[in-house]
Amino acid sequence: MIKKIFIPTVLILFFVFNWLFSFLPLKLDFSAGKVYTVSSSTKKILKNLDKPVEIKFFVSSDLPSRLQPLKRDILDFLNEYQRVANGKVNLVVLDPAKDNKAKEEAQKEGLPQLQFSQLEQNKYALANVYLGVILSYKDKKEIIPQVADVESLEYNLTANIYKLSKKELPKIAVFGQEQVFFEQNDPLFSFKRVAEQQFNLEFIDDKFDKSFAALLIFDNNKKSYSQEEIDKIQKYFDEGGKMIFFVDGVWVTESLLTQSANHNLFSFLEKNGIRLNKNLILSTSAELVNFGNQTVQFLIAYPFWLKTNVFNNNQPFFSNINQLTFPWVSSIDLIDQKGLTETPLVWSIKRSWQQREATGSAGFSLDPQSILEPSDKDFKQFVLAAKITNNKKGEIVVIASSRFILEKFLGKGADNIDFVINILNELASGGMLTGIRQRAVTFYPLPDLSEGQKDLFKYANIFLFPSLLGIFAIVKLLKKTVI
Repeated sequence: MIKKIFIPTVLILFFVFNWLFSFLPLKLDFSAGKVYTVSSSTKKILKNLDKPVEIKFFVSSDLPSRLQPLKRDILDFLNEYQRVANGKVNLVVLDPAKDNKAKEEAQKEGLPQLQFSQLEQNKYALANVYLGVILSYKDKKEIIPQVADVESLEYNLTANIYKLSKKELPKIAVFGQEQVFFEQNDPLFSFKRVAEQQFNLEFIDDKFDKSFAALLIFDNNKKSYSQEEIDKIQKYFDEGGKMIFFVDGVWVTESLLTQSANHNLFSFLEKNGIRLNKNLILSTSAELVNFGNQTVQFLIAYPFWLKTNVFNNNQPFFSNINQLTFPWVSSIDLIDQKGLTETPLVWSIKRSWQQREATGSAGFSLDPQSILEPSDKDFKQFVLAAKITNNKKGEIVVIASSRFILEKFLGKGADNIDFVINILNELASGGMLTGIRQRAVTFYPLPDLSEGQKDLFKYANIFLFPSLLGIFAIVKLLKKTVI
């Protein structure tokens, strides 16, 4: 009798509680990187809007079937974005495939149609569809022509809303790199595409002042900074200026030869608490580099392009940063200087070593097939990036690799650009957009393990499970024998 009452009661209670909870704004996000949870930075920007922003999502109902899950994820996130905005976001979803007015509006605003091929009834057909967003705030508009994924959607939305709401974007000066207007030749193309969503980038020769929120200073082995330029940089820092240096301790040519770094910044950096060493760091955690040619690929883990996930997580720069790649990087020593605060930011993993010209008769050996194996006594940890702060709130961040965010040297799965964007956000705009550019964690770096630990895990995987099965079988056999 009790069983007959108990089961229906449990079922009824289950459906009642399920119905009640459907009215509560309760959501648990277990996705990697909290993809479906709006960040606190976004909430802060939306809260400070003078009036609501309108988000028009143009999505065709005849999307290819493989894009339907993406459509659902985007709609889920947009609804969540609107919900947390507390009336500061008006979301409108339009279907240009069925609504001619929506199609005319998309064409008028310059929203492009996207072309996809799909297999229908054993034939390939082309579909012209819309999958983009138009943002309107006051009398200004911004377009996101294609929503390719949900992971970067929050950043694209919030960065554009931030851009629409600002009367003037912070100015960032780029020093030591020429401006290039053609994508295929632009060494900063990927960086510029992200940075220009929230900053005005200006490429300068030597004229800069307090109107710049931050300076990016590059070593390209062509420019040697004059004493006059160094004095201007020092004055800018002394008066509270913010700077990021991308500099080498040793210059590496495309033919894998080394030269003395020609930037003339060693003394300036040392005066301000950072000794840039004239060495090159290698690591067992290395990026795969293609040393082949246009017809043949020769991929090898190249120790001079090291990967690391050892960060100073007390700093806000590392929000959603999982891995960084440093091509041909030197090490940094921090020097105590009166009136300055020195903070290490990034270290190599412990199984790293160095090459110095003075330590070997043959000098540096950069050819991947001639790199000597290090001994255990050679391994140590090196500082690769650091920050200096003065009493006027001036800040210098030094990244000891001039190629850190250049197009040809961006490592697969590395967050180099996101890291630099986070730094600029903190230095130039009070951290308004820090940590929301890439919400999904797509790469989980393995911890730094010694060879002994690696062997332990390897042999445990080989022998542990079969041993457990064997023990279980013996126990079962003994029980049968006893019976």
